[in-house]
Amino acid sequence: MRVKVRYFGVIRARLSRREEEIEIKEGATLSDLLDKLIGMYGESLKELFEVGKGEILDPSFIVTINGALARRGMETRLKGGDSIALMNIICGG
Repeated sequence: MRVKVRYFGVIRARLSRREEEIEIKEGATLSDLLDKLIGMYGESLKELFEVGKGEILDPSFIVTINGALARRGMETRLKGGDSIALMNIICGG
């Protein structure tokens, strides 16, 4: 199945791309998708995505699926046609 992945902030800067369609296995989870992206892009994403299993990303990042927060974390099931956005939270002070 195919999903659309949109990149924002630090991830977009590291990958030099805004979005792409990714082929993943039927019944894949968010964890499976992030593992696939790490396999495709290596170290540029690994440090962001593997902060700790059980966490979605580094705590300064959020993930939305079809516009809603991925509340089930890494075990959120994806469906063909889903739109996943990976973004960092901007902080200031």
